[in-house]
Amino acid sequence: MRSSDSPGKKRYAIVGASHRALRLFLEPMRGAYAHVAEVVALVDVDMDRIAMMNKAVNASIPAYHADDFEKMLREQRPDTVIVASIDGTHHTYIIKALEHGLDVLSEKPLTTDDAKCRAILAAERKSKGRVTVTFNYRYAPLATKVRELMQDGAVGRVVSVDLNWYLDTYHGSSYFMRWNRRRANSGGLCVHKATHHFDMVQWWIGQRPVEVFAYGTRNFYGPEGPRNPSCRDGRHCPACPERRKCDYYMRWHLDELRGSAGAELDEHVTGLQTLSHYSNYSARQCIYDSEIDIEDTYSAVVKYDGGATLSYSLIASAPYEGYRLAINGLDGRIETANLDGGVRSPMPEAHEAPIVHLPMFGGYNEIYPAKASGGHGGGDPLLRDDLFLGYDPDEKVSRQASLMDGVLSVLVGVAIYKSIQEKRPIRIEELLKD
Repeated sequence: MRSSDSPGKKRYAIVGASHRALRLFLEPMRGAYAHVAEVVALVDVDMDRIAMMNKAVNASIPAYHADDFEKMLREQRPDTVIVASIDGTHHTYIIKALEHGLDVLSEKPLTTDDAKCRAILAAERKSKGRVTVTFNYRYAPLATKVRELMQDGAVGRVVSVDLNWYLDTYHGSSYFMRWNRRRANSGGLCVHKATHHFDMVQWWIGQRPVEVFAYGTRNFYGPEGPRNPSCRDGRHCPACPERRKCDYYMRWHLDELRGSAGAELDEHVTGLQTLSHYSNYSARQCIYDSEIDIEDTYSAVVKYDGGATLSYSLIASAPYEGYRLAINGLDGRIETANLDGGVRSPMPEAHEAPIVHLPMFGGYNEIYPAKASGGHGGGDPLLRDDLFLGYDPDEKVSRQASLMDGVLSVLVGVAIYKSIQEKRPIRIEELLKD
């Protein structure tokens, strides 16, 4: 019996008419969770996008412009606000919802900088509402099994973690085509993308980050990118006259011809063609534009309050996609890798390695997590169950992320950027002070 099994439906408002909001929230809430959830409003800066979202689910959910958010709260009286807008706007809706005493489900990252983190924390302290951050990677079977092993003491007290994350030339380049390419919108990949990674590490090892030192730069994208056909702004895929000279365009083009399941910009997602239109915006801007101001390569060391350190790297233009993980403790080590295969990879098959457990003085155990279907390695459906049906007490580990979990994962990314700029270690406590 899940904890929230009770009569009646909760009323939800969704902010952000994105394919993420449609797939993760709206479609399931109109289907499998319709007995417990009712979407009473859609909010976005682009009213055409809301109309298309309604059309995609054959509905007529009340539509509100983002400027009328508080009007929506008064008229529709939601119990919970789901925030899935551009990262840099999350704080606006989170804080206003909390001021009205409402609960919030926020897409990751919670927000983009330390000042916004502090403002959200202050707002929650004054509110009866609570913020949950939707870290779906926690729910992937492999990530959950790692947490179970750590909880069971498989390696003892953790002393170090190695995590190397690879975005392939297809996925990685997509962040430099879209709104993510501006730090004001996304906080950079050290926040927007890596917030997942930092959250998993602190959840796995049960320790909080206290200090960060990092290097980072832009190697592949922007006007100085070594594969840029020519240094000029204003180009767009797929209409660019230089597209046949661009290795990245050719990678996208070949994947589109193959019908790659990884072609996940709005205009290429099966069933989401109705969301391919934006007003005054393109999701296929040139990856070599001069307005790009985020990094594509990071190396960082993070110190935690239990004595562990994390050695972390992220590269946004690798030949394949995935990650490699090792956790070392006083009593042993666990290691694993999850590398994508298939049409986008030089490897013929996905490389889903077992979790290898190596006790300190001998032994070798291979652990194979259960398989699961659905987005983010099978994590999305399990996340939705937790959000809309409630926590299942039969689960061995708790996977739902709190506001502070979301804050700390953002602040590690903020500290990485600050360390790069100031060439010094950054204490997390610095970023929590007004």
